[in-house]
Amino acid sequence: MSTQGPAAVLEIRKLVKSFGALRATDGVSLQVRPGEIHALIGPNGAGKTTLVAQLSGQLRPDEGEILFMGQVINDVSAHARVGLGMVRSFQITRLFKSFSVVDNVALAVQSLQPQRGSIWRSVAKDQALYETAMALLKKVGLAERAEQLAPALSHGEQRVLELSLALATEPKLLLLDEPMAGTGPEESQRIVEMIDSLRRDKQMAVLLVEHDMDAVFRLADRISVLVNGALIASGSPEDIRKDPQVRAAYLGDEAVSPAGAPA
Repeated sequence: MSTQGPAAVLEIRKLVKSFGALRATDGVSLQVRPGEIHALIGPNGAGKTTLVAQLSGQLRPDEGEILFMGQVINDVSAHARVGLGMVRSFQITRLFKSFSVVDNVALAVQSLQPQRGSIWRSVAKDQALYETAMALLKKVGLAERAEQLAPALSHGEQRVLELSLALATEPKLLLLDEPMAGTGPEESQRIVEMIDSLRRDKQMAVLLVEHDMDAVFRLADRISVLVNGALIASGSPEDIRKDPQVRAAYLGDEAVSPAGAPA
């Protein structure tokens, strides 16, 4: 598959995943380029989370190829994909709830430096890990909460912390599965600003699965629309906003204007 501009960080070629008679992903092909925020949208049950699970290694596709940095990774484990630079966040926040906020981030930073023996002991003794963790917490606005246990954070703050754990691994591609699920307006705005900063600060590629259309149209460089396991459109936000098939299948009256207001 040819592409214009920089080579793709992620390329999916005709990916198929079936559960019995149901094709959860049906011949899906798309690319995510360096520094791009590529949004994947679609109605509930469209197959978005199943697709992301295949990309991150939780599920194995039945057909097709997944290429990351030009390498076919179908047989690469989920853990090894993180080592290559592909990191996923989850719809349901997954944190070490018996640890403090800074401990959570320090453990994520330590994952870049595997050591023998007790992981926790090596982290607890490494001041450099904590300095790196605190710098990241300051960047995302959680430094004042560093010593509190993770469950003491609000839901939105936990989502920000979860993103911080992913960022601590220095990914080349960040897979975000509904990062704003269950958050209020202020918390959603904070997460939107955090995701937007990735493009400016790190030139990191992001594949964003999200139902908040205001956030999607504000953040995305390109949008792909998944319906019943198949891509029905892929293009710029303006192209997707105007696409009659997309409006009929998903956006409907929820299509938004470039400013984020209802169209």
